[in-house]
Amino acid sequence: MSPSRPQGGAPGLASLSVTSATPLERTYRPEVQGLRAVAVGLVVLYHFWPNRIPGGFVGVDVFFVISGFLITSHLMKEVVRDGTVSLREFWARRIRRLLPASLLVLAVCAVATYLWVLPTHWAATARQLIASALYVQNWALAADAVDYLALGEAPTIAQHFWSLSVEEQFYVVWPLLLVAGLALARRLRPGADRVRTAAIVIAGVGGASFVTSVWMTAAASAWAYFATPTRIWELALGAGLALVAVRLGRLARIALGWVGIAAIVASALMLDGDSAFPGWVAAFPTLGAAAVIAAGRTQSRLGADRWLSLRPATFVGDISYAVYLWHWPVVVVAPFALARSLGFVDKVVAIGLVTLLSWGTKVWVEDRFRTPRAGQRGVARTYALAAAGMVLVLSLGFALRAQLDARVEAAEAAAASLPAECVGPGALADPEGCGGIMGPGLLLVSPPEAVALQSEDPAYPGCQQDLHGAEVLTCALGSDDPEPDGVVVLVGDSHGTQWFPALDRLGQDENLRIETYTKASCPPSAAARATGVAESEGDLEACREWLGEVRDRVLSSAPDLVLVTAYSSQYEYGVPADDLLGESSAVEQDPAVAGFAQYWRAWLERDVPVATIAAIPRTQGANVPDCLAGHANDFAACATSRLESAAPDPLLAAAEQAGAGVVDLTDHFCDATTCYPVVGNVIVYRDYSHLSHEYATALAPFLGAAIEEWLPSG
Repeated sequence: MSPSRPQGGAPGLASLSVTSATPLERTYRPEVQGLRAVAVGLVVLYHFWPNRIPGGFVGVDVFFVISGFLITSHLMKEVVRDGTVSLREFWARRIRRLLPASLLVLAVCAVATYLWVLPTHWAATARQLIASALYVQNWALAADAVDYLALGEAPTIAQHFWSLSVEEQFYVVWPLLLVAGLALARRLRPGADRVRTAAIVIAGVGGASFVTSVWMTAAASAWAYFATPTRIWELALGAGLALVAVRLGRLARIALGWVGIAAIVASALMLDGDSAFPGWVAAFPTLGAAAVIAAGRTQSRLGADRWLSLRPATFVGDISYAVYLWHWPVVVVAPFALARSLGFVDKVVAIGLVTLLSWGTKVWVEDRFRTPRAGQRGVARTYALAAAGMVLVLSLGFALRAQLDARVEAAEAAAASLPAECVGPGALADPEGCGGIMGPGLLLVSPPEAVALQSEDPAYPGCQQDLHGAEVLTCALGSDDPEPDGVVVLVGDSHGTQWFPALDRLGQDENLRIETYTKASCPPSAAARATGVAESEGDLEACREWLGEVRDRVLSSAPDLVLVTAYSSQYEYGVPADDLLGESSAVEQDPAVAGFAQYWRAWLERDVPVATIAAIPRTQGANVPDCLAGHANDFAACATSRLESAAPDPLLAAAEQAGAGVVDLTDHFCDATTCYPVVGNVIVYRDYSHLSHEYATALAPFLGAAIEEWLPSG
């Protein structure tokens, strides 16, 4: 008997069975449409008020369960009726249902980005528009999630297409697996039950995905959040419901429905961005969604399904796909268009706009394209129109990037006429002669949109180990002379990487070989450390292993100077770790200072000079190229007072304790009162804390003068 109808029997008794009759008896499920409304409502509220609904992202997981349930119900009707699935027809139905609205929204996103969004966001937006049009957006975000340089990127207008990409990939792979499983079952056991065969396929795929999700969430949670293999089990859970007849008494089904709703709502309120998600934690909202679906229609005023079946809920469910498509572009673009953050009234108006756009899209786009033309020509036309729409969006994405490149080239060509002595930190020495410390007018050696690209396109790729790896990566910069005048080693986190351009230029000018050892979020310290970046115990262990190997390599090579640096104010420090250097960690002092000093002391005791590059001045905390692009007529709005820019720096105290040298270049960022975002027509920072390639290069002679005392003479 179908679970969509009232069940007889005692209220407390239940049974569950896999039956070939179940898929054929599926009818319209208004409570499932209402569940869609709950899912999209949580997502929208989370994106507009993330602090009020910190776990509202679980609405996506509810969608996954619903999609797996509905799509498998449709597939199994065809399997039971015909013995197989017409892949051409199935994919054509999915295209007609999903692509017209999604491609429309992506096209509008491209235009809106050009009209309102800062040019510093164009490169990332163009890349993600292209990935979204090809339905691989989740993999693009997964790649960014493990790329430390991309972690600070602002969300783009098309970022929400990651979940749609997961679903589309499921729609491609799942029917293929189903057809293959049925064919194999017929070959091995002629007459094998088709529904039971499908259940075996679902159990195998879902189980493997769940194990992968738990493992990867613990090992690399940021990657696991977006990757398809860690999410398929959620769709498989819904798929299994399409094959299972759950026989429960009415009271049990009423209770099951409300338990499901409670699990979803509790997940939305209790989880947050720091939760280990998806992993096993995602079982709470997904099992909640499964419980609501399994409860079915109770025909009771007390049932959750009655409330989910009310017209307001089903209306939102009917437009939920369009709401999901439109709400995020409004969230991203509205602050740019209004030139301010959204207040409560703004958000309410924005939600009203999203509702109108979604209703219009449902009526004039989704419904119009959903009904196919009959015959083979109708299927062929569907594929042709889908290809044309995707090409259009791809063209808009490439056009946006081309426009960005043209702007960058024009700005850099115009800046070529600047006098060399007024480019970069030299302007601090002669502000009057250079037309001010920041330089005259708005002429920049590289404009904000070009500098912003440095976060995703590093100048020295492959020279920094990422957050998760332990292998020591090193690059040789500077002079390529086989017998250079000296060897300098740089050890640090990503704030060490920012000095690569300066050291490369210095090495070429002074015939020095520069050897680099840098790893994301891994300062050269023996202290246990923690940071706000998403990381696992495996990441911490990788840092410890990397530090031990780097220590030994530097000891064996005995360079002329070791430069150490880190984003020292970013971390929280525990007592130095015993297993790193084999020394006692019983210290009665600041563990941040002790950790750095202890790690460097291994080199100093072997008479290897060590000097620390003091932390560069802090910014306002915002992305500097974004700030400059948004204040094109007032760069001073992005400056910081010198007092506020000076963060407590344990590197300096550690240098004093260990007997290391100090390289402090603060005076080449700031005058007596102010630290500048632009100095001598050069943007100082490429994001909120790292030096731009251009400014780091311009600092080379000043860095050389600061370390001259430790280098071989003549």
